[in-house]
Amino acid sequence: MQKNTKIPRISKLGAAILGISALALTGCAGGTSADPAADGAAASNQSGPVADGACGSVPKGAANDPNGLLKDFSPEIAEGYSLHPDEVRTSAWANYKSKKTEGFTAAVVGMPPASPFVASMSESIRTSLKKADIEILGEFAPDDPSNVPLQLQQFNEALALKPDVIIYTAIAPEPSVALAKQAFDAGIPLVAAQVPIDSEYAVTVTRNAPLAIAEVTAGTMRSIGGKGDVLRVAGIPGIPSSTLADIGMDAILETCPDVKVVGSVTGFFQPATAQAEVQKFLATNPAGVDAVMQAGTMGVGIRNAFEEAGMDVPPIADDGSSQGFASWALANPEYPYFGTTTPSVRTGEVSVEVALRILKGEGPKINQIVEPSVLVTRENLEQVADATWEPSDLTDLAGSPDDYLPTEKLDQFFSNPGK
Repeated sequence: MQKNTKIPRISKLGAAILGISALALTGCAGGTSADPAADGAAASNQSGPVADGACGSVPKGAANDPNGLLKDFSPEIAEGYSLHPDEVRTSAWANYKSKKTEGFTAAVVGMPPASPFVASMSESIRTSLKKADIEILGEFAPDDPSNVPLQLQQFNEALALKPDVIIYTAIAPEPSVALAKQAFDAGIPLVAAQVPIDSEYAVTVTRNAPLAIAEVTAGTMRSIGGKGDVLRVAGIPGIPSSTLADIGMDAILETCPDVKVVGSVTGFFQPATAQAEVQKFLATNPAGVDAVMQAGTMGVGIRNAFEEAGMDVPPIADDGSSQGFASWALANPEYPYFGTTTPSVRTGEVSVEVALRILKGEGPKINQIVEPSVLVTRENLEQVADATWEPSDLTDLAGSPDDYLPTEKLDQFFSNPGK
């Protein structure tokens, strides 16, 4: 018997997005949906605000700011640090200025393009450096997103090139703390792109991933009335993006005693892999689930798995959304949608802008430049999505560049902006 997902039956898209053959599923009898109008009303009513501490509420935990540094920022900025785990410290680069005024050089140490976000952000860093006339002395990435020793070795190789700045996306933030100190001792500013480093010697530029995951997971739990069976789709076990996603998901689950996690699969942040793994789960769990929470960027693959199984698509927490899922949700107005924009290109641009500001002596005030994600719901979906996009399109739902650290907002993080 198919799980009642409290939303109307949605037609199948047909073939899966990346040419993966559908797995043969047994025992998946097609269930009948409740009245669409009634389902739509229920989804709408259950997606609204709930009391603090209740299932579907987003924890408003204090930022990790023991010295009260965020009090000097606007309330909008300070509130965006909720659930961000790393300590806010005074930047060690607050009084730094390069002896150069032009001809800057950089080394880039990143991750392999194991996810669409990383691939897009890395290309943006590369093109932004070239646009700023910053010579790239070396560009490094390990062969595997779990190969920490190789990335640490590559960082030291980058350091040996003596660039004016290093832009670094860490696989493992903990050992990277020592690397940040090494870079400081060598007089080389370190900008941590997307993955936070808990050190005053690095300047992190990141979206608040735990808060984003918490927001979309909370909305998804509200859409099922705060109770039911859910499937959890993990990213790449052990890497920072997965760890940060777990913080957000766990924060919501703690408030939802009537929500039961009945399965967990690993999608490696790849829609195609997530689709295959969810299909395997559904093959042995033909009743389906009431909702899905995930570590991000895998929404289309998860959605396809349910459609290929002939099931209703349950509410899926769609952090790091794509154009394909957003347009699909737009075409199905009864579907309870909770996602976030995916500013991968803008993250790369801002990382380079921060590097250039440090070199010019603008003086970063703190070590963690954190921006909350833009939440996409039924209220603003029409403003960010286009009905002409193909439902299989994995292109990032980027949103407006002004939504992610625009110049006037980024200025607040520096003592001498525009110097």
